[in-house]
Amino acid sequence: MEQTAMATGTATDSLAVRWRALQEAEPNMRVRQMADKLGVSEMELVRLRGGDALTPLKDNFGDLLKALESVGPVMILSRNNEVVHEVTGTFKDFTSGRSGAMGLAVGEIDIRVFFKHWAYGYRVQEKVRSGLRESLQFFDQYGAAVHKIYRVADTDSEAWERLVRSFTDQELRPFKAQGARPVPPRITPEAVNTEVLREGWRELKDVHHFGALLKRAGTDRLTALELLRGEWATELERTDGDVLDRLLELLRDNQCPAMFFVGNPGIVQIFTGKVANLRRTGPWMNVLDSGFNLHANTESIRCWWLVRRPSADGIITSVEAFNADGELVLTVFGERKPGIPESELWREQAATLEALS
Repeated sequence: MEQTAMATGTATDSLAVRWRALQEAEPNMRVRQMADKLGVSEMELVRLRGGDALTPLKDNFGDLLKALESVGPVMILSRNNEVVHEVTGTFKDFTSGRSGAMGLAVGEIDIRVFFKHWAYGYRVQEKVRSGLRESLQFFDQYGAAVHKIYRVADTDSEAWERLVRSFTDQELRPFKAQGARPVPPRITPEAVNTEVLREGWRELKDVHHFGALLKRAGTDRLTALELLRGEWATELERTDGDVLDRLLELLRDNQCPAMFFVGNPGIVQIFTGKVANLRRTGPWMNVLDSGFNLHANTESIRCWWLVRRPSADGIITSVEAFNADGELVLTVFGERKPGIPESELWREQAATLEALS
């Protein structure tokens, strides 16, 4: 079995040398940041690992996620360039749609998966200060990380090893670097059917129908909010500290449970509950709770919006963050389930946040 791409060509050898030099110079730098600094994808660095440090996985990812229930607790990580979302829990009843293009799990592990963006998977073993760290890592066709699943102290070791053996691929499939994932261009306000947007928004019955409304109106999400500013959407200003700091402090101080959505084209990962341990570290605002960590580089977030949508259960309020490309990177809702109105406690925190902006 081919274990590594190292030593197969001058370019790869050169990258390995540059990576080792960067690791020595910046031992605390994350692999994603190293990849950015070296001008390559994260997966290109992962594939430089040799021997038992890298095991390619078969691409039947839906079956693999379903089989993870047997291993017990794991830590899952999904992220985009601005926000990292980590949850510890056990997979339960992961299901894929009839076509296999989508999948979901609900419970301690709460994810929505879009498999057309999953292209490569690996079992990765890394030596870190605390010992050996082991994970399953999944990447898109551009080599960007989509999702990672980490073995933790309470993971069933024998079940984990059985799962890895069951899904091990005998070959390391080739990868040709394509550069970064192209970002769809923003829609200009003049190109939007504003009548369809406004009428459709007023008639929304389910927040899950929102994507279809945007498509009918011919708009992207951020442009829609800009067009509906003052009616259904308010841009939140950074008048005294960052919006996320204020939001998290309100949720903590008022013991208000919320739902935190973070994703990329291949997955949306959700945590529902209260937050307690908050820490600001330079540009990063962090939630550091048992079972849930959130890390947001607020300097990279371009704008924040408070959004209200009608539904069959009443108005649904969210706080949404967008990056410089106009992509949604974090959404926060009050804790709720279909058929139940959102809580007055959450609405109070949203209204306070709006008044502070």
